[in-house]
Amino acid sequence: MRTLLSTLLDYDPDLLAIIAHRWDVDLASLDKREAAEALATAMLDTERAAAEWARLDDAKRGALQTLLGSPEHKLTEAQFSRLFGEIRQMGPGRREREKPHVHPFSVAEALFYRGLVALAYDRGKTGMQAFVYVPSDLAAALPAHETGFDLEPGAGPVAAQPGSSESEPEHVIPATTALVDDLTTLLAYLQIEEAPLEKDALRQQVSAALVNFWLGEDHPARVALMIALAGGLGLVAGEEDSLKPVPARARHWLEQSRPRQVRLLAEAWRDSTLFNDLWHTPGLVPEDTGWHNDPLLARQTVLTFLEMVPPADWWPVGDLIALVKEEEPDFQRLAGDYDSWYIRDADTGDYLRGFESWDRVDGAVLWSILTGPMHWLGLVDLGNDGTLCRLTVYGRALCGETDWPNPPEEGEHLTIQPDAVILAPRTLSRYERFQLARITEWRAAGDPYTYALTTAGLELAGRQGIQGDAIRAFLRRASGGALPDGVDQLLERWQDVGGADVWLSRAIILRASTPDALQTFLDTPDLRRYLGATLGPTAVIVREGQEQDLANALHQHGILVEFDG
Repeated sequence: MRTLLSTLLDYDPDLLAIIAHRWDVDLASLDKREAAEALATAMLDTERAAAEWARLDDAKRGALQTLLGSPEHKLTEAQFSRLFGEIRQMGPGRREREKPHVHPFSVAEALFYRGLVALAYDRGKTGMQAFVYVPSDLAAALPAHETGFDLEPGAGPVAAQPGSSESEPEHVIPATTALVDDLTTLLAYLQIEEAPLEKDALRQQVSAALVNFWLGEDHPARVALMIALAGGLGLVAGEEDSLKPVPARARHWLEQSRPRQVRLLAEAWRDSTLFNDLWHTPGLVPEDTGWHNDPLLARQTVLTFLEMVPPADWWPVGDLIALVKEEEPDFQRLAGDYDSWYIRDADTGDYLRGFESWDRVDGAVLWSILTGPMHWLGLVDLGNDGTLCRLTVYGRALCGETDWPNPPEEGEHLTIQPDAVILAPRTLSRYERFQLARITEWRAAGDPYTYALTTAGLELAGRQGIQGDAIRAFLRRASGGALPDGVDQLLERWQDVGGADVWLSRAIILRASTPDALQTFLDTPDLRRYLGATLGPTAVIVREGQEQDLANALHQHGILVEFDG
């Protein structure tokens, strides 16, 4: 930070005189610069500095010690004022009336009018911020060694670092790499269906359509995360009125190894401005009234503080959040502003404002990042309902604690059954499963995924311009050449005919007791309108969805009706 002289040169003569009186320095007949130089020389004298230090009570010395123990001997004004009170800004007239140097409003104000601390603007993590600081040369002159405090950089009265838990948690939810599989499913869906560009409509459609095809948790924020990551990596883009995969970029990601895919997703989340963790934090309802937060700040804070946790052991989430609150409470707030964000409590509807809402808002965001995106991305294992966490090897790599793993993958082949059901293991190349999903009917998600070659799937392939020869070649390659003869013939026949040879239908059948009875029904207009094609002398198809109306009409003609099953 700044030196003492540069600090004093910013003060008006009245303020210089107040500080000089405290340090017994005569500034009479000196101009402003000479006065500032004389006062700085006196205050940097080690004997005078020691005398002033000795005159401080425990509260003032503790406040000053907190600054001296902080990096660059400074804290944000918002953080320092929460701990030690406000430093009111006054001109000479107000100072004359209120005499804050005689009756200071707070410990912080008392130190300010002794010249021991100062205020200045500097660039912080959230942009330009007001800081309270001790001038660098004055910090060196003060006899801080006479106290019992540790003055190593970063030391001070802060919360204990999160440590290893004494035992394994009773309930563990291990992190997985299922987000890789589910993003593959999402890309395949966007390839074959029309999906809107508007983000809320897109999330709703995707969630409804794919709820039975996710491997991971079906959570709205998780769906929003996948969409944001796909956009951030350039895997998808708007095409007319729909969101579609970008062929070259999507293929490049799909063909990567699973560890490489996890890394790309994790780094994309770390740097993403498309996904805002605050707006997906459970229990919070942000209102879009024009205020903005920077989602990068919260993630940077989490990753920085995770460097302090045991690298391979469990640690309490609450301890980590308490440490952030103690050391970096304004991690996502510009200039410590806790009043301009419009956020409601989801349960009560009350607005959450002021620093007293820190745990409900800022603390909740940190908890949500650890137990939501970081868990979904495979970075953090959860224990005991998210009260304990443990970094995975991927999490340690993102925090810079170890290298990213990149073991070789032994990809398996598709299994194509004689009945045209196809099993795709998770170890199959994600690009090959993406291609498979474009030409088949989706049956079930899992390990393996289940697909089927059906008329509906092949018609879908045809609408995409995919020919039968290309499908046959793909299936042979992806199955290691194990293409059953019946499936091969099916594909050849489909290409020649362009559709199905036979049709199977479900229908409701009316059976009469005699041919004459059926003919009576067919000759009666108010009965005939419910009937379709005849199937023989005593049977006829009932029009779809009209069986109950037909039964009512038959009853009106005095004919008893019985429903089988």
